Amino acid sequence: MMLHGLGANALELQRIAKELHAQGFTVVAPRIKGYTFESDLQPWTSWVEQAQSKIWDLQARYSSVSLVGISMGAVLALVLAQKQENALAGLVVLSAALEFDGWNMPWYRVFLFVPSWLPFVSRYELKESDPFGIKNQEMRSAVRALMRSQHISESGADKLTYGQIKQGEALAKEARNNIQKIDCPCLIMHAVDDEVVHVRHAEWVYRHIKSEEKEIIYLGDSYHMITVDNERDTVYEETARFLKKSVNKYVGEDFFDVPFIKSPQIRRMLQKIQSSLF
Repeated sequence: MMLHGLGANALELQRIAKELHAQGFTVVAPRIKGYTFESDLQPWTSWVEQAQSKIWDLQARYSSVSLVGISMGAVLALVLAQKQENALAGLVVLSAALEFDGWNMPWYRVFLFVPSWLPFVSRYELKESDPFGIKNQEMRSAVRALMRSQHISESGADKLTYGQIKQGEALAKEARNNIQKIDCPCLIMHAVDDEVVHVRHAEWVYRHIKSEEKEIIYLGDSYHMITVDNERDTVYEETARFLKKSVNKYVGEDFFDVPFIKSPQIRRMLQKIQSSLF
């Protein structure tokens, strides 16, 4: 099950979803009322309840269920992983938006921290702007055009409202408060130059989850939307590799052929990170 970012829709996940489907996975990207693009805002607890209901439905139909989330969808995946009575086969956390503190966040975001009862605060909007989470110039141009014409693209919606951001922050607080409950296999990927969310949050998740099987991969040539940026093929390959390995172990048979990590640079990075974070 794949979870898109806050205020976005399944368009944000279409490339990685097609890749995973081609490799033998059934892929579901649910529409969550009050979270997905063009739906009236609902509390974060409703987001969790709707997604949990979908997980239960999938668990009744399939021998294993894994979660893949990007941005706030990764935070939602973390919260869901904390609440599972039946363990997930795997969890993939992409650009987890535990806090909007990247280098491209606007100065006027400080208005989020003033009292909510002030009338002008509720009208606050965090508008998407260059680089739209994308380092690749060609892809960025295409996204810019879609933002102007349709207000949504593969990098998400063109803005987030005050209400969406506050509910997202509450969801992130829930994820942080119960992070130690996550004990399923977990892959974390994050761009070191993420302009929306600082990479230290990915490192924090890696250090604090209970999971014995966990990997963290840094990407050096992308911004926030790593599923459509310069290293998207690496994201697809590593996600598929990790999920195949995790599902095989979960079901107790070699259902998938599991490839090695293709990049020797990534192998060296994993060894260095695993030694430095402990």
